[in-house]
Amino acid sequence: MFKLLKTFITVYDEKNFTKASQRLYISQSAVSTQISSLEKLLGVSLFERSKYTRISPTVAGQFFYIELKKLQSEWKETVQTLHKLEKEENHTFKIGASETIGNTIIPELLNRLSGIFPNTKFEFSIANSSEIAKSISLSDINIGLVESKTSTKTLESQIFMYDEMVVVGNPQDNVWLFHSEEDSIRQHTDQYLTCNRIKPEATLTCNDNSTILKMIQQGMGQTILSTLSIKSEQRILRRTNFFRPLYMISNNTDTLVDSKIKNTLFSLLMSNQKKYA
Repeated sequence: MFKLLKTFITVYDEKNFTKASQRLYISQSAVSTQISSLEKLLGVSLFERSKYTRISPTVAGQFFYIELKKLQSEWKETVQTLHKLEKEENHTFKIGASETIGNTIIPELLNRLSGIFPNTKFEFSIANSSEIAKSISLSDINIGLVESKTSTKTLESQIFMYDEMVVVGNPQDNVWLFHSEEDSIRQHTDQYLTCNRIKPEATLTCNDNSTILKMIQQGMGQTILSTLSIKSEQRILRRTNFFRPLYMISNNTDTLVDSKIKNTLFSLLMSNQKKYA
């Protein structure tokens, strides 16, 4: 049926079987046969034939052409909608975050994003800031949430909150615990020790917050942590007056990043400032 309708529209536009056959890459006799088959199927004549090569549509043919063009337009819109739905259904948005942000802000954030964008599949990974920046540059992830500003020209950095750093642990134990994967915490710890002329008896380095928190809970050592990581049962020993900016970073040359999701994500992050203050 689609083949017959396509042939009819072409013949109508060209007003000539020969020209129609050239456009359709079939023989003139095949065009004539298909038009006759369509007329037999519909029970009406669609064209007036004459001894000349040029033909003219009947009243029925004119009406049928107008209706077919409407159907053709609707069909095109239907196919475009189907493709759009499939694209939305299979759309994946990848977010990378440093450990502190990933373990505190991200869970609720992903839940809210999934509610706002139900047709988008969100994927999340934890890494240090430099690894996340590299992944964004390579378009392996779409958005990064980190504690260090990037210096790459193609990456855009936006501050979404300021994170207070505090001292926690056993004040009687001069062993200091360091986080090897979050450079900004290490820098703030070094700065705090230098400013307060504290010389640790010993230092221990761990590569994740959970290990540091377990050691602190067991009464071992002191450390500087983000207030985001502080548990309700932990007592803050001292304020440091250090507030590190937290950034949302993205590749401003990556046209595949969904700007609507990006802007919504930033708005949700900004709205969380008071909650974590």
